[in-house]
Amino acid sequence: MSKKRIVTLIVLGIAIVAVPFLLRFLDRKQAEDYINRMGVTEDEEDEESEAGGGKKKATPELSKGAKGAIGIIEIESLNIRYPIFEGAGAEQLNMGIGHLPETAGLMQKGNCVLAGHNGSRRGTFFTNLSSIAIGAEVKVTDKEMVTHTYIVEDTGVVGPYDASVRAESDEERLTLFTCAYHGTQRFVCRCRLATDNNE
Repeated sequence: MSKKRIVTLIVLGIAIVAVPFLLRFLDRKQAEDYINRMGVTEDEEDEESEAGGGKKKATPELSKGAKGAIGIIEIESLNIRYPIFEGAGAEQLNMGIGHLPETAGLMQKGNCVLAGHNGSRRGTFFTNLSSIAIGAEVKVTDKEMVTHTYIVEDTGVVGPYDASVRAESDEERLTLFTCAYHGTQRFVCRCRLATDNNE
Protein backbone atom coordinates (compact mmCIF):
# COMPACT_ATOMS: atom_id res chain seq x y z
CA MET A 1 0.00 0.00 0.00
CA SER A 2 1.40 3.40 -0.93
CA LYS A 3 2.24 6.06 1.63
CA LYS A 4 -0.27 8.43 0.05
CA ARG A 5 -3.06 5.89 0.51
CA ILE A 6 -2.03 5.22 4.14
CA VAL A 7 -2.02 8.95 4.92
CA THR A 8 -5.43 9.32 3.27
CA LEU A 9 -6.87 6.46 5.34
CA ILE A 10 -5.42 7.92 8.56
CA VAL A 11 -6.87 11.36 7.81
CA LEU A 12 -10.23 9.80 6.93
CA GLY A 13 -10.21 7.77 10.16
CA ILE A 14 -9.44 10.86 12.25
CA ALA A 15 -12.23 12.76 10.51
CA ILE A 16 -14.75 9.98 11.16
CA VAL A 17 -13.83 9.91 14.85
CA ALA A 18 -13.77 13.72 15.18
CA VAL A 19 -17.09 14.56 13.48
CA PRO A 20 -19.39 13.41 16.36
CA PHE A 21 -17.29 15.37 18.87
CA LEU A 22 -17.41 18.47 16.65
CA LEU A 23 -21.19 18.17 16.18
CA ARG A 24 -21.73 17.80 19.94
CA PHE A 25 -19.47 20.79 20.61
CA LEU A 26 -21.41 22.93 18.12
CA ASP A 27 -24.77 21.81 19.51
CA ARG A 28 -23.58 22.46 23.09
CA LYS A 29 -22.56 25.97 22.01
CA GLN A 30 -25.97 26.49 20.40
CA ALA A 31 -27.67 25.33 23.62
CA GLU A 32 -25.60 27.84 25.60
CA ASP A 33 -26.60 30.57 23.13
CA TYR A 34 -30.28 29.78 23.71
CA ILE A 35 -29.72 29.86 27.46
CA ASN A 36 -27.82 33.16 27.31
CA ARG A 37 -30.54 34.78 25.20
CA MET A 38 -33.48 33.34 27.11
CA GLY A 39 -36.04 35.91 28.08
CA VAL A 40 -34.66 38.66 25.85
CA THR A 41 -37.23 39.68 23.25
CA GLU A 42 -36.58 41.51 20.02
CA ASP A 43 -37.80 44.75 21.57
CA GLU A 44 -35.80 44.44 24.78
CA GLU A 45 -32.24 45.64 24.97
CA ASP A 46 -29.60 44.68 27.44
CA GLU A 47 -28.09 47.37 29.62
CA GLU A 48 -25.09 49.11 28.13
CA SER A 49 -21.92 47.16 28.72
CA GLU A 50 -19.19 48.98 30.59
CA ALA A 51 -16.60 48.14 27.97
CA GLY A 52 -18.23 49.26 24.72
CA GLY A 53 -21.46 50.96 25.58
CA GLY A 54 -23.15 48.90 22.88
CA LYS A 55 -26.59 47.42 23.17
CA LYS A 56 -27.51 43.94 22.02
CA LYS A 57 -30.79 42.55 20.79
CA ALA A 58 -31.70 38.92 20.61
CA THR A 59 -32.44 37.67 17.13
CA PRO A 60 -36.14 37.06 16.46
CA GLU A 61 -35.26 33.39 15.83
CA LEU A 62 -34.15 32.94 19.42
CA SER A 63 -36.72 35.04 21.18
CA LYS A 64 -40.02 34.44 19.42
CA GLY A 65 -42.28 31.55 18.63
CA ALA A 66 -41.62 27.88 19.22
CA LYS A 67 -37.90 28.35 18.87
CA GLY A 68 -37.46 30.53 21.96
CA ALA A 69 -36.27 28.87 25.14
CA ILE A 70 -38.81 29.00 27.98
CA GLY A 71 -36.44 27.85 30.69
CA ILE A 72 -33.27 26.05 31.70
CA ILE A 73 -32.87 22.65 33.33
CA GLU A 74 -29.77 21.86 35.37
CA ILE A 75 -28.79 18.56 36.97
CA GLU A 76 -25.36 19.22 38.41
CA SER A 77 -24.73 15.59 39.41
CA LEU A 78 -25.06 14.52 35.75
CA ASN A 79 -23.45 17.62 34.21
CA ILE A 80 -26.72 18.46 32.45
CA ARG A 81 -27.55 22.05 31.53
CA TYR A 82 -29.88 22.62 28.60
CA PRO A 83 -32.53 25.07 27.44
CA ILE A 84 -36.16 23.98 27.70
CA PHE A 85 -38.47 24.55 24.72
CA GLU A 86 -42.25 24.45 24.49
CA GLY A 87 -43.28 21.24 22.76
CA ALA A 88 -41.66 17.86 22.38
CA GLY A 89 -41.39 17.52 18.61
CA ALA A 90 -38.22 16.80 16.65
CA GLU A 91 -37.39 20.52 16.35
CA GLN A 92 -37.47 21.14 20.11
CA LEU A 93 -35.77 17.88 21.12
CA ASN A 94 -32.93 18.47 18.66
CA MET A 95 -32.19 21.81 20.38
CA GLY A 96 -32.63 20.87 24.03
CA ILE A 97 -35.29 19.55 26.39
CA GLY A 98 -38.99 19.68 25.49
CA HIS A 99 -41.94 20.59 27.70
CA LEU A 100 -45.08 18.58 27.03
CA PRO A 101 -47.65 21.37 26.56
CA GLU A 102 -50.56 19.27 27.83
CA THR A 103 -48.92 19.11 31.27
CA ALA A 104 -48.47 21.80 33.93
CA GLY A 105 -46.30 24.78 33.01
CA LEU A 106 -42.80 25.29 34.33
CA MET A 107 -42.82 25.73 38.10
CA GLN A 108 -46.60 25.74 38.29
CA LYS A 109 -48.97 23.64 40.37
CA GLY A 110 -49.39 20.24 38.82
CA ASN A 111 -47.13 17.75 37.05
CA CYS A 112 -44.72 19.44 34.64
CA VAL A 113 -43.30 16.86 32.21
CA LEU A 114 -40.01 17.35 30.35
CA ALA A 115 -38.67 15.01 27.66
CA GLY A 116 -35.17 14.67 26.25
CA HIS A 117 -33.35 12.56 23.70
CA ASN A 118 -31.21 9.63 24.78
CA GLY A 119 -28.11 9.06 22.65
CA SER A 120 -28.68 11.84 20.13
CA ARG A 121 -25.78 12.87 17.91
CA ARG A 122 -26.83 16.45 18.60
CA GLY A 123 -26.10 16.43 22.30
CA THR A 124 -26.00 14.43 25.49
CA PHE A 125 -29.43 15.67 26.62
CA PHE A 126 -30.96 12.94 28.88
CA THR A 127 -28.57 10.16 27.81
CA ASN A 128 -27.28 9.73 31.38
CA LEU A 129 -30.61 10.30 33.12
CA SER A 130 -30.93 6.63 34.05
CA SER A 131 -27.90 6.98 36.35
CA ILE A 132 -29.49 9.75 38.46
CA ALA A 133 -29.55 9.05 42.19
CA ILE A 134 -32.59 9.24 44.44
CA GLY A 135 -32.23 12.53 46.34
CA ALA A 136 -30.39 14.31 43.51
CA GLU A 137 -31.32 17.94 42.83
CA VAL A 138 -32.89 19.11 39.59
CA LYS A 139 -33.12 22.87 39.03
CA VAL A 140 -35.51 24.59 36.64
CA THR A 141 -35.21 28.30 35.84
CA ASP A 142 -37.89 30.23 33.94
CA LYS A 143 -37.60 33.30 31.69
CA GLU A 144 -37.94 35.60 34.71
CA MET A 145 -34.83 33.87 36.12
CA VAL A 146 -36.79 32.37 39.02
CA THR A 147 -35.39 28.97 39.99
CA HIS A 148 -37.15 26.06 41.65
CA THR A 149 -35.27 23.07 42.98
CA TYR A 150 -36.73 19.57 42.86
CA ILE A 151 -35.58 16.41 44.59
CA VAL A 152 -35.59 13.06 42.76
CA GLU A 153 -37.81 10.68 44.71
CA ASP A 154 -38.50 7.87 42.26
CA THR A 155 -37.13 6.44 39.01
CA GLY A 156 -38.09 3.51 36.84
CA VAL A 157 -38.84 2.12 33.41
CA VAL A 158 -42.36 2.16 31.94
CA GLY A 159 -43.99 1.36 28.63
CA PRO A 160 -43.95 3.98 25.87
CA TYR A 161 -47.66 4.79 26.34
CA ASP A 162 -47.80 4.63 30.13
CA ALA A 163 -50.22 7.37 31.23
CA SER A 164 -48.60 7.64 34.67
CA VAL A 165 -45.86 9.81 33.16
CA ARG A 166 -48.42 12.57 32.55
CA ALA A 167 -50.53 11.91 35.66
CA GLU A 168 -51.97 15.08 37.15
CA SER A 169 -51.00 16.29 40.60
CA ASP A 170 -52.41 18.72 43.14
CA GLU A 171 -48.85 19.70 44.08
CA GLU A 172 -46.02 21.17 42.06
CA ARG A 173 -44.19 18.17 40.59
CA LEU A 174 -41.56 17.58 37.90
CA THR A 175 -41.33 14.46 35.74
CA LEU A 176 -38.42 13.82 33.37
CA PHE A 177 -38.36 11.04 30.80
CA THR A 178 -36.29 9.66 27.96
CA CYS A 179 -36.11 6.53 25.82
CA ALA A 180 -34.81 3.26 27.23
CA TYR A 181 -34.05 -0.12 25.69
CA HIS A 182 -33.57 1.25 22.16
CA GLY A 183 -36.80 3.24 22.27
CA THR A 184 -39.08 0.39 23.26
CA GLN A 185 -39.51 1.69 26.84
CA ARG A 186 -39.22 5.00 28.74
CA PHE A 187 -37.01 5.83 31.69
CA VAL A 188 -38.93 8.10 34.06
CA CYS A 189 -37.61 10.30 36.86
CA ARG A 190 -40.21 11.75 39.24
CA CYS A 191 -39.31 14.73 41.41
CA ARG A 192 -40.94 16.61 44.27
CA LEU A 193 -40.53 20.29 45.01
CA ALA A 194 -37.81 21.04 47.54
CA THR A 195 -38.86 23.02 50.59
CA ASP A 196 -36.21 25.77 50.23
CA ASN A 197 -37.11 27.29 46.83
CA ASN A 198 -36.63 30.87 45.74
CA GLU A 199 -39.87 32.53 44.89
